[in-house]
Amino acid sequence: MPRKKDPEITEYKLKNGKKFFRLRTYIGISPETGKAIKVTRSKLKSRKEAEEVRRELKAQGPGTIRKKLETKQKKITVRDAYNAWLEVMRNDVRSSTIRRIKETWKNQIEPEFGNTYISNISPDHVQKYVNNLASKYVAYKIMANQLHRIIKYAIFRHWCDKDPFDFVIMPKKSAIASRDNTLNFYELDELKRFLDVTKKFSPMTYTYFLTVASLGCRRGEAFALNWSDIDFDKRTVKIERTVAIDENDKKTIDDVKNGIHHTVPMSDHLYTALKEYQNYCHKIGDNCPMPFHTKKGDYMWSSQSDTWIRAIYRYDANQCKEWNDKHPQDEKKPLRKITPHGLRHTLATLLYDGTNGITPKDIQFVLGHKTPRTAMRIYTHVTEKQKKGIKSSINNLNF
Repeated sequence: MPRKKDPEITEYKLKNGKKFFRLRTYIGISPETGKAIKVTRSKLKSRKEAEEVRRELKAQGPGTIRKKLETKQKKITVRDAYNAWLEVMRNDVRSSTIRRIKETWKNQIEPEFGNTYISNISPDHVQKYVNNLASKYVAYKIMANQLHRIIKYAIFRHWCDKDPFDFVIMPKKSAIASRDNTLNFYELDELKRFLDVTKKFSPMTYTYFLTVASLGCRRGEAFALNWSDIDFDKRTVKIERTVAIDENDKKTIDDVKNGIHHTVPMSDHLYTALKEYQNYCHKIGDNCPMPFHTKKGDYMWSSQSDTWIRAIYRYDANQCKEWNDKHPQDEKKPLRKITPHGLRHTLATLLYDGTNGITPKDIQFVLGHKTPRTAMRIYTHVTEKQKKGIKSSINNLNF
């Protein structure tokens, strides 16, 4: 006869594949407070161990357990809770995310709450904290949410009983104006001119920016490409990894954002450019497995794209000045400046205007968004028309 399912004991698996059991059990009603006493224990090696732990807890009774929980709560600081929560997060998120978490802790949360007992955090203190964040940072909600997640983890571990955020009103917007990204993309004629200038600058930078503009990949994803990711027969490119910075500020190759691996069609123009660039690399004796790399054959930092684009804009400005000095009646204006990420924005924008049939779902696929809602939110300024197929749309752009 099969064993009856026990709702208080559940099996779970860590990211590294290790399996454990979790016990969530009801002990009884506290005679002092009249409240239910519930206890959670994790990382139990077997169902049998979980059952034994439950027997021991119930034998102690709700009164004894309540006193132990209260004693434990009084000794747990926000720093203690953060350190325990961080170890859990290491199993679920990328190293680059851990780095951002540690930065927020060090710069915002620790100075304000580090030595505070987790059970003593007041709603008034949290309200002042989030108000102060909103007065200084555009991304204040992300910073406030990290503190909230630490507190919720502490509640889960029975280190505190109440969530002070239940009594906090989150400011609707930051006092600091966010950067206007509505024009952080190129129209088709601007993109063609940008690529023309880049082609004169150097073969690697031209091929890199054409790749980003054609595939809509993130800058770190383009730097993490290997030649083996490029299938010239099928005319596709696999996006499976990215260059990132780990929690120790070292360069690392990490999984793509959201963990969404995808294969993007290669336009005819990109196919030709990559073939020509590959032949160029062979001709100069460059046999590195990555198309875009340092002189020592290593992956480049993602910030290299910022260095390149600034150099390209300076180069273009000098070229325009030389032309205008010689042709005052026919002046040329320098390229309008956008960020490297703006080229990703550019592809989505131009795809909507390319041909019939392109939908937010298609944009989600090309750009590797987690949901099509992201594409809808970012590109609502684009006039929607009836369009036709991703690959044909990219080809029709003809850049």
